Amino acid sequence: MTNLIFINGTMGVGKTSVCRELAKILPCNVFLDGDSCLLATPFYNTEAHRALIVQNIAALLNNFLQSGLFENILFCWVMHEKKITEDILSRLQGEYVFHIYTLTCGREELFSRLERDVAAGIRDAGIFARSEERAAHYAGFPEKVATDGKSAREVALDLAARLHCPFHTEFFSSLPDEAKKIREEVFIREQGFCGEFDETDKKAEHVLLFYGQMPAGCCRLFEENGWRIGRLAVIKELRGKGAGRMLLQAAEARIRERGGTSCILYAQTRAQAFYEKCGYAATGEPFFEEDCPHIAMVKPLSRKPSPDT
Repeated sequence: MTNLIFINGTMGVGKTSVCRELAKILPCNVFLDGDSCLLATPFYNTEAHRALIVQNIAALLNNFLQSGLFENILFCWVMHEKKITEDILSRLQGEYVFHIYTLTCGREELFSRLERDVAAGIRDAGIFARSEERAAHYAGFPEKVATDGKSAREVALDLAARLHCPFHTEFFSSLPDEAKKIREEVFIREQGFCGEFDETDKKAEHVLLFYGQMPAGCCRLFEENGWRIGRLAVIKELRGKGAGRMLLQAAEARIRERGGTSCILYAQTRAQAFYEKCGYAATGEPFFEEDCPHIAMVKPLSRKPSPDT
């Protein structure tokens, strides 16, 4: 069943930016911005012109719905009156699951965003009053999503979670570009490591975790005096949401397929508690890699993973 997702909110709240980020996450999607249906010169602010805009929006949405090509259809527009949404929906045909989310932010942040748009020549100075007036209409709307202090990607990830976006893993015989970018982001830019890439990457199998269609984490596995897992990294916004555990489970399952009965990893000591929860036990004394304390940890692998791992 197709998800029809409306992203609502006043001008300048970030609808288009959030949808562009959400389109990078949700699998098999198409994105339509309602503003693209009203770029007329001159714009006639009449009932007939407004009706034409809604008619065109509904026609486009119907084409996407009836094509059967998309799992997710994203649509954003300023729908400050519920009758606008109702009018569009009344014109649609076919089966779909409808979702609507209204983005909000405080007046100070809204005006700050609008000021940037005005300075860039994207909007005119009258936008402040118009946007504030529209924002007042959303008080009673359901499923409001606060965007204050959040990036477009953070808001998009919030929406993806509400839409139950799935995780999945894929395996690669050589280091994929997506995994390289994640490791650069996490280990080099965030943590300051220098010797991130090495000869082991050439012999290792690489696990890439996707959140929908967005690369979200990675690790590698290889055999060297036993099976080893290393370079586990998850993007900042998805930490604490089970992504690291999923990567470990995928790598461990792969090792079992290859006849491995245990695996070892070198964990940063600050992450030791996480690995212990995943069934690993510390062995030996801590040691340093690039001035960062690490500890060797080992886990026996049964034929089938236990339910709590």
